[in-house]
Amino acid sequence: MKRRLLFLLIAALGAGLISCAASNDETVADHPAAASQAGDPVALDHGASAGADNNGGGKVCEPVAPPALPEPDIADPSVVTVDEDLFFQVDGQRLFPIGFYWAPEDLAGLQAYKEEGFNVALAGDGCCEGDELQAQLDILDNAQQAGVFIILRVWRPMDQVLTRPEEELAAELAARDVYGSLFGWYTFDEPGMDGTDKTETARAHEVLTTNDPDHLDLLVDTPFNDFSMYMDDCSVFGIDPYPSDWMPLSYVKASLLEALDAANGEKPVIGVLQGFSWDAYNGIDYDEYRPNERELRNMAWQYIVLGARGLLPWNYSADYAIRAQPEIWADFLETVGEINELAGVILTKDVTLDLAPEADFPTMFDYAVKQEDTASWILTVSTNERPMKVGLDLSALGTGLCIVDYTTGEVFVQDENGRIEVNYDSLQARVLEVLE
Repeated sequence: MKRRLLFLLIAALGAGLISCAASNDETVADHPAAASQAGDPVALDHGASAGADNNGGGKVCEPVAPPALPEPDIADPSVVTVDEDLFFQVDGQRLFPIGFYWAPEDLAGLQAYKEEGFNVALAGDGCCEGDELQAQLDILDNAQQAGVFIILRVWRPMDQVLTRPEEELAAELAARDVYGSLFGWYTFDEPGMDGTDKTETARAHEVLTTNDPDHLDLLVDTPFNDFSMYMDDCSVFGIDPYPSDWMPLSYVKASLLEALDAANGEKPVIGVLQGFSWDAYNGIDYDEYRPNERELRNMAWQYIVLGARGLLPWNYSADYAIRAQPEIWADFLETVGEINELAGVILTKDVTLDLAPEADFPTMFDYAVKQEDTASWILTVSTNERPMKVGLDLSALGTGLCIVDYTTGEVFVQDENGRIEVNYDSLQARVLEVLE
């Protein structure tokens, strides 16, 4: 289990401190770790001729899907890298990984998993099943047929890297990395909480990167610890802040900003999304399951807006997980579908553009500006549990623009100063599309 109950009290006491850390006016464009990824300020002129059916422009303003990204080639052995903007690339093509711990490992299960919208899964000893070589090769083979990438936990316990000859370890890696479905290696889970010696974590990173430079190694740590401690011992850093009734959803934001600071623009950070209920895990049957569909969507977009480079919910198969809640699961799959549909937008470099947001609680609002060939996009998320109105200055993008919520179809009309006002429901995330 990802959390020991011993730490519930610690988390409750720490929530106030962590929430205070999130209470600043820093946006993704201002954040030091994100600034190195941001593009130069851009002033776009989409033209004043565009209009909505309710602003006298004579044109219907409605969402337009961005160009779809092609699937990465999974047939041949893959080369997985991180580019200058900290996006993942498979054989030179960008990919936003989204998938679960404890995903299916059989062919039919992985095919259904792929159809649900997931492109990566964590597997291997200590995560799921299959700790022997042939079992892991079967997982990789099934995943390759299904079109799903695998992050594999090849050894458990990991201290084998300290005791076994490196030649043996290298041979075991080589047997697995002939599969195009191999995305990378999963090394340590919450080493800070477990007190794992850095000699072990550093050696594991050295063995993997030396003997398999074509794949990346992922280490996941808990926000209860200093993220900088193990940051050098992985290619990809993951965090697992799990909100609850005693931990607000802004915990995700605070933890991600802390991780981005520790990464210092040198490696991608992945978000381990809470995909289970603490109450259900503890055998408590309350009327309301938490997280609900609104909270799940909010957490996913917090990660994306603030700069996470992938989502790995925990977990897929347990009876206390969100998949066991049909209505919540159906809504979550809609969010996954939206993320996949917008992957070409998400995988573009942030544009440094100050939209001068005005709100009663500005620290509870975050945004990122993206631009691709067909439109400009404003990815936004509110961590306010109450409704909130936010004013945004879009004058730098032009005037008389078609500004539409990609999900709901709502149209927003600029005033004489180029500003719009957007109403946010509790914990609402919006994707605003700006068209000519």
